[in-house]
Amino acid sequence: MTPKFMIQSVRKIFLVIVLVGFGGFMTQASGGDREQKISDIIIHHIQDTHDWHFFDIGEVEVALHLPWLLYNTEEGIQFFGSTYALEKEPNYLVHHDRVYHVNSKDPVAEFKIEKGSHDAESMMEEVHRFEKNGDFVVTHETFIERHGEEKIEVVEYKAFDKKEGAILDLSLTKTGIQIFLVCVLMFFIFTSVAKGYQKNEGKAPKGIQSFFEPIILFVREDVAKPFLHGKHDRFMPYLLTLFFFIWISNMVGLMPINSNIAGNTSITLMLATLSFVLILANSTMDFWGHIFWFPGVPLALKPLMLIVEFMGLLTKPAALAIRLFANISAGHFMVLALISLIFILGDMGHSQAGAWGVTPLTILFGIFIFAVELIVAVVQAFVFAMLTAVFIGQAMETHGHGDHH
Repeated sequence: MTPKFMIQSVRKIFLVIVLVGFGGFMTQASGGDREQKISDIIIHHIQDTHDWHFFDIGEVEVALHLPWLLYNTEEGIQFFGSTYALEKEPNYLVHHDRVYHVNSKDPVAEFKIEKGSHDAESMMEEVHRFEKNGDFVVTHETFIERHGEEKIEVVEYKAFDKKEGAILDLSLTKTGIQIFLVCVLMFFIFTSVAKGYQKNEGKAPKGIQSFFEPIILFVREDVAKPFLHGKHDRFMPYLLTLFFFIWISNMVGLMPINSNIAGNTSITLMLATLSFVLILANSTMDFWGHIFWFPGVPLALKPLMLIVEFMGLLTKPAALAIRLFANISAGHFMVLALISLIFILGDMGHSQAGAWGVTPLTILFGIFIFAVELIVAVVQAFVFAMLTAVFIGQAMETHGHGDHH
């Protein structure tokens, strides 16, 4: 099977999906609520939260409600057992998993805007006025009203008066617990591997050791050794921890009800910051000399090169963080978007033809994207560890007096 044939086949399948989707849209008698805010649902599913939702049994929600730990500049440290307990407080408002300090739960302004109504634009301008004002918190809820056969989308906005004093959220979230679980898993895995080395010293590896030893050697020989100028053993503990943490986190994130750790920018930025600190800690005078006074460049261009090289230094950790976040999140977005097609074309349960028509293709492409994510999970761990080794190696380089390349 040639690459050209594969590309043509994918194009044809994509065209079929588009046609099925168009047919599903055309079969709808009314398009009043076509926009179902699917993007908001997907983003909410990807985001970190204080409540770990597993599934529903009828109307009963099965979830792990995590406690909140807040520092209020006016009232000090406060602890709440769950989101429900926090929402009962008269001066705390939880909106999109963020907590706000308000004077009262009674809104100072309230708007119900019907989509397409003649006064919707002027009312939205008033809503934006409250949103832009830092003294108010604006919440909204979307719902559908039925007038006979006609369905009208209504958005209800409420503005609440903020209370003076800042709030710092110190709570342990779903991602935090997931990181702890991954660390515990890694501890047991590599404790077993270490015991295997002690038990099978001088013998062929067995069991779990036989699986991880080739991967460890790969990181040593192909990730660290080529770039770290003979000092690779010194950095192996960090590079191995980095590689396996990212890989295992990505794999666990593909399992049901688990959190997408690398899809959180706070985590990827922290990993990149640790690598950046290690880069700076192992930098040489030649490294800084090439940044602040680039050799072999005319004097008039040196100030420009200083800016370029300094920006290049800062973009290295930024590139590490953004690359990991974007690649891992993209796969989750694609799978969720494919699944959402069933509900979009099925008119949220009102059109079985639309739902069943797109379901086979959604399942097929969903499985394909999931398989790709399994590859991306390990590739991104490899890329992050390798680029960290490359950047550390660049910082450790020394040049002779005549070496001005």
